[in-house]
Amino acid sequence: AGPRALCSLSPKMVRGVLTKARRATVAGSGRAATIGSARGSVVRAARSKRRAVAPRALDTFAINAMAHAVLRDVHAPEFMPLLVDNQRWAWPRWFAARRLASELAPYSRDIVGLSLASLIFGVWLATLALMFAQPESVMPNVFVGLGQGGLAKLASAAAVFVFRAWVTTGLFVTVHDAIHGQVTPSFSKLNHLIGSVLAFCYASFSYKLLYRDHWRHHADPTSEHDPDYYEGGLRTWLSRFMGHYSTFWQLFWESFQFWSFCAVGHRLLHIEFGSMVVRVAMIWALPSLVSGFQLFYFGTYLPHKDHPDSEHSSRSNDWPWVLSLLSCFHFGACHEEHHAFPTVAWWELPAVRAKRKRL
Repeated sequence: AGPRALCSLSPKMVRGVLTKARRATVAGSGRAATIGSARGSVVRAARSKRRAVAPRALDTFAINAMAHAVLRDVHAPEFMPLLVDNQRWAWPRWFAARRLASELAPYSRDIVGLSLASLIFGVWLATLALMFAQPESVMPNVFVGLGQGGLAKLASAAAVFVFRAWVTTGLFVTVHDAIHGQVTPSFSKLNHLIGSVLAFCYASFSYKLLYRDHWRHHADPTSEHDPDYYEGGLRTWLSRFMGHYSTFWQLFWESFQFWSFCAVGHRLLHIEFGSMVVRVAMIWALPSLVSGFQLFYFGTYLPHKDHPDSEHSSRSNDWPWVLSLLSCFHFGACHEEHHAFPTVAWWELPAVRAKRKRL
């Protein structure tokens, strides 16, 4: 009864019990009287408690010392499991980790989706800042180790341009996942807030309009009601596709941001205005245009051209995983799976396609 009763007490009550036991021993009441007194106090205090509390009584040095003194005098073996030698009481690490994992398990897709969205947005922001780096040159050189020659600068500009186009594509793919509610599936408001912010960062798009038109596309792909599908060749389709999503306010904000970037670099960092125009075009504006074509060609044109004979009027391009990721974050290689399972995030599509192929 002793250890169980002691576990149900608060730190203050245990401190009182142990103090009383020690005083009884010092007064010479004898070993039996000491144990009986301590035990009786513990039982009485435990019965007066309505609910058990965690054994926090021995998590301070003062209480540890007091407990050692009492036990050294009365030799009560039933109290020994409750002692903590010179350290604070805590749950074992494996227990805490397992408990945390069980609590986070229902939000595993939220954690992955939010982490990937944060990573893509963070890389996009970090590389955007390159337009203000190395103000003495026309374009920043990320290959400084290769020297300052013309070839190294050209390779640097090409690498920055290509990488920026790809990560900007990832930015829109994150917006697309938000439209499908898959960035943070358990937190709808946060999901759509992320989609709204990233849609504006991508190309000053209205998230509400993107949301409306994309679900129209899913409702009836390749039909006359599909805002993403147009009869004709690649050039006709692309021009009408781009024209549909280019509005006055979208073009206004894009123009405003372009010249604002140029003004900030020229006025505050004293970069030549002509150099700033080149930097903003090569690092921000043109990669966005290229990513738009990339999304259209791999994520809309190839999957839906020629009215694919499938249940969802779409096709998947059976490409390797790396090529699928580099082309359009799996929306080209797994487009039919996306239409069949619209609540699957982009990073889950390859696994879904592999499972469908096995079946």
